[in-house]
Amino acid sequence: MNSKKLTAEELAEKQEKVKAWLHILDKNYGVKMTIFSKSIGVHNQNLHNFRKGKRGLTEEKTVLLEKVIVLKYGRLLMLEDSDYEN
Repeated sequence: MNSKKLTAEELAEKQEKVKAWLHILDKNYGVKMTIFSKSIGVHNQNLHNFRKGKRGLTEEKTVLLEKVIVLKYGRLLMLEDSDYEN
């Protein structure tokens, strides 16, 4: 784990980025939140509420969730970004 702590602004930016990725993966590709909730060790409803903006995640869980998304679905998200650029 990173020994460097994120500032409140960095954490908020990272959480917004992760929320956007979760939204893209759910709506465009049908990826269920259960996959992510099990991999980072949070309850599925908590992750759903995080995505909807009703709840926050700790810094550790946010960083872990970002890593899991990039490892599993990084290529899909890169394709999604390139589609928006065209």
